[in-house]
Amino acid sequence: MTNKILLTESVNILLTKSDVPARLTIEQCASALAMSMTSFRRKLTLEETTFKLIQQKYLNELCVKALLTQHESIDILVAKLGYSERSTFERAFRNKFGITPSQFRELSLVDDTGNTDKQKLSDIAQNMPPLSDSCQQLLIDKDHASFDLQRVLEIVAQDPIFTGRLMGLASKAIYGKTPLNIQEAISRSLGINTVVNLAVVFSVKDALSAHVDDKVISQCTQAFLTAPKLFQLIRKSVAAKLKFDNALTEQVLVFGLLGILLLCHKDFSKHQFMLHSMQGVDEVDSLNTHVYAAMHISIYAASSLMLSIWHIDAKVIKQLHHIDKVSKREVTGTKQDELTLFMLSCLYSLISECNDYSHLEQKAELLEIENFAEIKAIFFNHH
Repeated sequence: MTNKILLTESVNILLTKSDVPARLTIEQCASALAMSMTSFRRKLTLEETTFKLIQQKYLNELCVKALLTQHESIDILVAKLGYSERSTFERAFRNKFGITPSQFRELSLVDDTGNTDKQKLSDIAQNMPPLSDSCQQLLIDKDHASFDLQRVLEIVAQDPIFTGRLMGLASKAIYGKTPLNIQEAISRSLGINTVVNLAVVFSVKDALSAHVDDKVISQCTQAFLTAPKLFQLIRKSVAAKLKFDNALTEQVLVFGLLGILLLCHKDFSKHQFMLHSMQGVDEVDSLNTHVYAAMHISIYAASSLMLSIWHIDAKVIKQLHHIDKVSKREVTGTKQDELTLFMLSCLYSLISECNDYSHLEQKAELLEIENFAEIKAIFFNHH
């Protein structure tokens, strides 16, 4: 595992030392590390990455990181990114992020402690409306020995809106045959644990509908609702090689990116920065890095903040903390962790309406996900 870290870090060090990292080639990199091209590619494959992925992630993070501070001029950044003219870079940046580099820098430097009309994230989370009655009852009962399909049906029956939502979701093509009733929807299509998780998602959507941009909350909700089926398909692909804690992993996937909604809350002073960052940053790992640099809280920490207020299982919060550290490369993750981060990346691509899935396709190949073409056809081609 040490070799994995050392080789990745070595490539990043070479990129950092290069005056124009955008023009550093794989041949130059392999030569600088005294490795043959074959050996270089093979070892990167063992790390489940490629030179192209490392370089593109480095350049994306370099771009945003430079704009988060006042230490480097935009002209110097333009040169490092390989653009011949500043106007070309600014046009490309605006097309991607929706604002100019200078405006992005200004938004990132907003100090919410100086705005008396803005609440801190913790205050916003504390003041969120409570979860729905049916959701709270499901969370209370789920750890009881008597919690079964019949009990879930009794609770859900008291909430006609939630019942309708579950029927609508279970009727989607990805779940197969349309259920005849709510019992069939839960028992055959969704499952008891998934119903509990979805109750939280719908409650969050209702609680934040007046405080988060309509498009963002709609895209996030759809992605969160997609998570259980995505996980099912990934498990199908790797079942013979890996075992997951299914219940915990599904919760991490459904709840892991909830923090995006909190960070996009209109009462948070940097919500505009968050919106433009999501528009321009295609990978959730990079977005998480930039959010932490600008706000001193990661997406996963923001998710944990919401979950802790609602007293969601502490194991989920602990696992999100671990995934956050793996995402930042502070600790080495397991193959299951890497697959979880990959699935979170897929969900974020749905949220951000990413049009280029090449980074996901490359990562899927490295992770030996054999059915990614099927997954892409189901979740992305019709998005």
